[in-house]
Amino acid sequence: MIWYIVTDSSDNYTRYIDLFGHHKLRLEQIAHDCCLMLHYKQVNPRLKREARPWAICHSGGSALYDTYDVLEHRAYGECIRHWDIPQIGFCGGHQILATHFGSTIGPMNAVQEEEADHNPTYEPGVYKEWGVYPVHIVRRDPLFRHMGDTIQVQEYHAWEVKELGRDLQLLASSRRCRVQSFVHKDRLVYGTQFHPEQSPESYQDGVKVLRNFFSIARQRTRQA
Repeated sequence: MIWYIVTDSSDNYTRYIDLFGHHKLRLEQIAHDCCLMLHYKQVNPRLKREARPWAICHSGGSALYDTYDVLEHRAYGECIRHWDIPQIGFCGGHQILATHFGSTIGPMNAVQEEEADHNPTYEPGVYKEWGVYPVHIVRRDPLFRHMGDTIQVQEYHAWEVKELGRDLQLLASSRRCRVQSFVHKDRLVYGTQFHPEQSPESYQDGVKVLRNFFSIARQRTRQA
Protein backbone atom coordinates (compact mmCIF):
# COMPACT_ATOMS: atom_id res chain seq x y z
CA MET A 1 0.00 0.00 0.00
CA ILE A 2 1.04 3.58 -0.68
CA TRP A 3 -0.32 6.74 0.94
CA TYR A 4 -1.43 9.99 -0.66
CA ILE A 5 -1.54 12.64 2.08
CA VAL A 6 -3.56 15.75 1.18
CA THR A 7 -1.77 18.80 2.60
CA ASP A 8 -4.47 21.39 1.82
CA SER A 9 -6.81 22.96 4.38
CA SER A 10 -9.76 20.94 5.69
CA ASP A 11 -12.19 23.12 3.72
CA ASN A 12 -10.30 22.62 0.47
CA TYR A 13 -9.94 18.90 1.14
CA THR A 14 -13.72 18.66 1.24
CA ARG A 15 -14.28 21.08 -1.65
CA TYR A 16 -11.84 19.36 -4.03
CA ILE A 17 -12.22 15.76 -2.87
CA ASP A 18 -12.97 14.55 -6.40
CA LEU A 19 -9.81 16.17 -7.76
CA PHE A 20 -7.64 14.67 -5.03
CA GLY A 21 -9.37 11.35 -5.64
CA HIS A 22 -8.41 11.54 -9.31
CA HIS A 23 -4.77 12.07 -8.32
CA LYS A 24 -5.00 9.08 -5.97
CA LEU A 25 -6.16 6.84 -8.82
CA ARG A 26 -3.33 8.10 -11.00
CA LEU A 27 -0.80 7.21 -8.32
CA GLU A 28 -2.32 3.73 -7.97
CA GLN A 29 -1.96 3.16 -11.72
CA ILE A 30 1.70 4.20 -11.71
CA ALA A 31 2.64 2.40 -8.48
CA HIS A 32 0.65 -0.75 -9.35
CA ASP A 33 -0.65 -0.92 -5.79
CA CYS A 34 -3.60 0.34 -3.77
CA CYS A 35 -3.41 3.88 -2.38
CA LEU A 36 -4.90 5.22 0.82
CA MET A 37 -5.84 8.90 0.56
CA LEU A 38 -5.98 10.76 3.86
CA HIS A 39 -5.83 14.31 5.15
CA TYR A 40 -2.67 15.35 6.99
CA LYS A 41 -4.67 15.62 10.23
CA GLN A 42 -5.43 11.89 10.02
CA VAL A 43 -1.75 10.87 10.02
CA ASN A 44 -0.70 8.98 13.15
CA PRO A 45 1.72 6.19 14.18
CA ARG A 46 -1.04 3.66 14.85
CA LEU A 47 -2.35 3.95 11.30
CA LYS A 48 1.18 3.57 9.98
CA ARG A 49 1.67 0.35 11.94
CA GLU A 50 -1.65 -1.04 10.70
CA ALA A 51 -1.39 0.01 7.05
CA ARG A 52 2.40 -0.36 6.64
CA PRO A 53 2.79 1.93 3.59
CA TRP A 54 5.95 1.43 1.54
CA ALA A 55 5.81 4.92 -0.03
CA ILE A 56 4.17 8.24 0.89
CA CYS A 57 3.19 11.05 -1.50
CA HIS A 58 2.31 14.54 -0.23
CA SER A 59 -0.14 16.59 -2.28
CA GLY A 60 -0.09 20.20 -3.33
CA GLY A 61 -2.72 22.68 -2.15
CA SER A 62 -4.03 26.19 -2.68
CA ALA A 63 -4.64 27.41 0.89
CA LEU A 64 -2.15 29.95 2.28
CA TYR A 65 0.02 28.45 5.01
CA ASP A 66 -0.83 31.13 7.58
CA THR A 67 -4.55 30.23 7.41
CA TYR A 68 -4.24 26.66 8.77
CA ASP A 69 -1.86 24.50 10.78
CA VAL A 70 -0.18 22.21 8.23
CA LEU A 71 3.32 23.48 9.10
CA GLU A 72 2.76 23.06 12.86
CA HIS A 73 0.71 19.86 13.05
CA ARG A 74 2.73 17.63 15.37
CA ALA A 75 1.90 14.11 14.15
CA TYR A 76 2.24 15.10 10.51
CA GLY A 77 5.59 16.74 11.20
CA GLU A 78 6.79 13.56 12.92
CA CYS A 79 5.83 11.59 9.80
CA ILE A 80 7.93 13.87 7.62
CA ARG A 81 10.98 14.17 9.85
CA HIS A 82 11.24 10.74 11.44
CA TRP A 83 9.38 7.99 9.61
CA ASP A 84 11.75 5.72 7.68
CA ILE A 85 9.50 5.45 4.62
CA PRO A 86 10.37 6.82 1.15
CA GLN A 87 8.45 10.07 0.63
CA ILE A 88 7.90 12.61 -2.13
CA GLY A 89 6.09 15.95 -2.04
CA PHE A 90 4.44 17.68 -5.01
CA CYS A 91 4.28 21.50 -5.26
CA GLY A 92 2.88 22.58 -1.88
CA GLY A 93 3.88 19.20 -0.44
CA HIS A 94 7.40 19.83 -1.71
CA GLN A 95 7.43 23.17 0.10
CA ILE A 96 6.08 21.65 3.33
CA LEU A 97 8.69 18.87 3.33
CA ALA A 98 11.43 21.41 2.63
CA THR A 99 10.25 23.60 5.53
CA HIS A 100 10.48 20.70 7.98
CA PHE A 101 14.14 20.30 7.02
CA GLY A 102 15.12 23.92 7.63
CA SER A 103 14.26 25.53 4.29
CA THR A 104 12.58 28.89 3.77
CA ILE A 105 9.60 29.39 1.46
CA GLY A 106 7.77 32.42 0.11
CA PRO A 107 6.01 33.96 -2.90
CA MET A 108 7.81 34.15 -6.22
CA ASN A 109 8.88 37.56 -7.50
CA ALA A 110 6.35 40.19 -8.53
CA VAL A 111 5.00 40.14 -12.08
CA GLN A 112 6.97 42.59 -14.23
CA GLU A 113 5.29 45.09 -16.56
CA GLU A 114 6.17 43.08 -19.67
CA GLU A 115 4.92 39.80 -18.17
CA ALA A 116 1.47 38.27 -18.06
CA ASP A 117 -0.11 37.18 -14.79
CA HIS A 118 -0.99 33.61 -15.72
CA ASN A 119 -3.70 33.33 -13.04
CA PRO A 120 -4.67 36.79 -11.73
CA THR A 121 -7.35 35.39 -9.38
CA TYR A 122 -4.75 33.47 -7.35
CA GLU A 123 -2.04 35.44 -5.54
CA PRO A 124 -2.55 38.50 -7.82
CA GLY A 125 0.59 40.35 -8.77
CA VAL A 126 2.87 37.40 -8.02
CA TYR A 127 4.68 35.67 -10.88
CA LYS A 128 3.45 32.10 -11.41
CA GLU A 129 4.61 29.08 -13.31
CA TRP A 130 1.25 27.92 -14.65
CA GLY A 131 1.32 25.30 -17.38
CA VAL A 132 4.03 23.05 -18.84
CA TYR A 133 7.58 24.36 -18.32
CA PRO A 134 11.11 23.08 -18.99
CA VAL A 135 13.00 22.02 -15.88
CA HIS A 136 16.75 21.41 -15.97
CA ILE A 137 18.41 18.59 -14.04
CA VAL A 138 21.41 20.02 -12.18
CA ARG A 139 22.39 16.91 -10.20
CA ARG A 140 21.92 13.37 -11.44
CA ASP A 141 19.83 11.17 -9.15
CA PRO A 142 17.86 7.91 -9.54
CA LEU A 143 14.69 10.05 -9.48
CA PHE A 144 15.62 11.14 -13.02
CA ARG A 145 16.98 7.81 -14.26
CA HIS A 146 16.81 7.36 -18.05
CA MET A 147 15.75 10.99 -18.51
CA GLY A 148 17.49 13.83 -20.35
CA ASP A 149 19.04 16.96 -18.90
CA THR A 150 15.80 18.91 -19.48
CA ILE A 151 12.29 17.64 -18.79
CA GLN A 152 8.87 19.14 -19.54
CA VAL A 153 6.52 19.10 -16.54
CA GLN A 154 3.25 20.55 -15.26
CA GLU A 155 3.46 23.55 -12.91
CA TYR A 156 0.81 25.34 -10.82
CA HIS A 157 2.45 27.54 -8.20
CA ALA A 158 2.94 31.08 -6.95
CA TRP A 159 5.19 30.15 -3.99
CA GLU A 160 8.58 28.46 -4.02
CA VAL A 161 11.41 27.24 -1.83
CA LYS A 162 13.72 30.23 -1.42
CA GLU A 163 16.64 28.57 0.37
CA LEU A 164 17.21 24.87 0.96
CA GLY A 165 18.02 23.51 4.40
CA ARG A 166 21.55 22.19 4.85
CA ASP A 167 20.45 18.53 4.72
CA LEU A 168 18.73 18.92 1.33
CA GLN A 169 20.46 18.72 -2.05
CA LEU A 170 19.27 20.59 -5.13
CA LEU A 171 18.38 18.31 -8.05
CA ALA A 172 16.58 20.50 -10.61
CA SER A 173 15.83 24.15 -11.47
CA SER A 174 13.86 26.23 -13.96
CA ARG A 175 14.56 29.71 -15.30
CA ARG A 176 12.41 31.49 -12.68
CA CYS A 177 12.40 28.91 -9.87
CA ARG A 178 15.75 27.64 -8.61
CA VAL A 179 14.44 24.82 -6.39
CA GLN A 180 12.37 22.60 -8.66
CA SER A 181 13.47 19.38 -6.97
CA PHE A 182 15.49 18.25 -3.98
CA VAL A 183 16.51 15.12 -2.11
CA HIS A 184 17.53 14.66 1.52
CA LYS A 185 21.22 13.80 1.70
CA ASP A 186 20.68 10.84 4.07
CA ARG A 187 17.07 9.76 3.53
CA LEU A 188 14.72 8.92 0.68
CA VAL A 189 12.77 12.16 0.95
CA TYR A 190 12.18 14.01 -2.32
CA GLY A 191 10.38 17.17 -3.37
CA THR A 192 9.23 18.36 -6.78
CA GLN A 193 7.89 21.87 -7.25
CA PHE A 194 6.18 20.57 -10.37
CA HIS A 195 3.18 18.20 -10.43
CA PRO A 196 4.20 14.75 -11.73
CA GLU A 197 0.82 13.39 -10.63
CA GLN A 198 -0.87 15.78 -13.09
CA SER A 199 1.22 15.03 -16.19
CA PRO A 200 -0.66 15.84 -19.42
CA GLU A 201 -0.88 13.09 -22.03
CA SER A 202 1.49 14.98 -24.33
CA TYR A 203 4.12 15.47 -21.61
CA GLN A 204 4.93 12.25 -19.80
CA ASP A 205 8.16 13.21 -18.02
CA GLY A 206 6.29 13.60 -14.74
CA VAL A 207 5.00 10.03 -15.02
CA LYS A 208 8.58 8.85 -15.54
CA VAL A 209 9.62 10.69 -12.37
CA LEU A 210 6.91 8.91 -10.40
CA ARG A 211 7.83 5.53 -11.85
CA ASN A 212 11.42 6.14 -10.80
CA PHE A 213 10.33 7.18 -7.30
CA PHE A 214 8.22 4.07 -6.82
CA SER A 215 11.06 1.93 -8.15
CA ILE A 216 13.41 3.51 -5.58
CA ALA A 217 10.84 2.95 -2.83
CA ARG A 218 10.26 -0.69 -3.78
CA GLN A 219 13.99 -1.32 -3.76
CA ARG A 220 14.18 0.08 -0.23
CA THR A 221 11.30 -2.21 0.79
CA ARG A 222 13.12 -5.28 -0.56
CA GLN A 223 16.26 -4.31 1.36
CA ALA A 224 14.44 -3.72 4.66
